[in-house]
Amino acid sequence: MNNSLGTQIRKIRLRKGLSLTKLAKKANISKGYLSSIESHKNNPSAHMIQKLAKALEVPVEQLLNIQVDLLDPEWVELFTQAKELGVNKEEIRAFLAYEAWKHSLKEEV
Repeated sequence: MNNSLGTQIRKIRLRKGLSLTKLAKKANISKGYLSSIESHKNNPSAHMIQKLAKALEVPVEQLLNIQVDLLDPEWVELFTQAKELGVNKEEIRAFLAYEAWKHSLKEEV
């Protein structure tokens, strides 16, 4: 088991001012089970990790200590607009292939 998971849960729990009892109640799990996760004696399931993340009001990635790079909001907006206009993934792929081809021609000159 990855020892950092229990440590991360405990760290977030304490930062939010929650006792073991309060977090266990919020996550609808036993206090003993939560304690065993935090002390690295138990390996929680993916479902349990989701319950704890929800109870702690944090993304699962934060519990797992995974860095997630956020997408640039401007790019998200552009793709959302394209989708709303009916542009599909294949059309975007074709456009990107065309642009790559044009770029390769410029490099040859």
